[in-house]
Amino acid sequence: DLHPLELDRILGDERNFAGTSFVTLDMFGSYQYGSPLLNVTYDPGMQHQFASFGFDDDGAKAEKAFIIRNGILERPMGGTISQARAGMAGVANSRACSWNRPPIDRMANLNIEASENPADTLDNMIASVENGVLMRTNVSWSIDDSRNKFQFGCEMGQVIKDGKLGHIVKNPNYRGISATFWRSLTMVGNAGTREVMGTPYCGKGEPNQVIRVGHASPACKFANIDVFGAEA
Repeated sequence: DLHPLELDRILGDERNFAGTSFVTLDMFGSYQYGSPLLNVTYDPGMQHQFASFGFDDDGAKAEKAFIIRNGILERPMGGTISQARAGMAGVANSRACSWNRPPIDRMANLNIEASENPADTLDNMIASVENGVLMRTNVSWSIDDSRNKFQFGCEMGQVIKDGKLGHIVKNPNYRGISATFWRSLTMVGNAGTREVMGTPYCGKGEPNQVIRVGHASPACKFANIDVFGAEA
């Protein structure tokens, strides 16, 4: 979950509605959010994704920007007003769901960058796993009120044993703490493993606003993650 990087939330908004953030302003530029393999970009200019636009609702031009680069937290997701409040650069993400709602900081197309190494295929990733689970299709999300600890559930998984796919399990779950989880990233798939996903129902704000969010990600491998609940 990268909602804790929304700048208005960091500045104190949303606390009585959808929770605060464990991220503070002094973390930007130095905080090791993930392993050096983690690169996350905000790119609402990608026209084939779910939440694409040329300008946000405050008139800022939509441009690709690194949120996390080589694991280091680089900039927040904050629009024009939040940037002025915090005194730091952000992105073009002020969005409103309708004419009768004010633009607020929202995610749009937020993507994990794929590896440029042709050898980082899904098959090679699976072959490198001694004991694990290949998970697909998130179906449940549970996050604490500081957007730090989490528990996610998936629709299905496939056991990996000694580098080979085994039997299918249903309802596998995983949990952790944001920084510990992302720092456990040990392999990122190449562009051939990348999938474009998203949701039309991202809620935030008072009164509530529901918008579309795009999300693209390659396959990723994590080490020492707490996995539970999988049923054969």
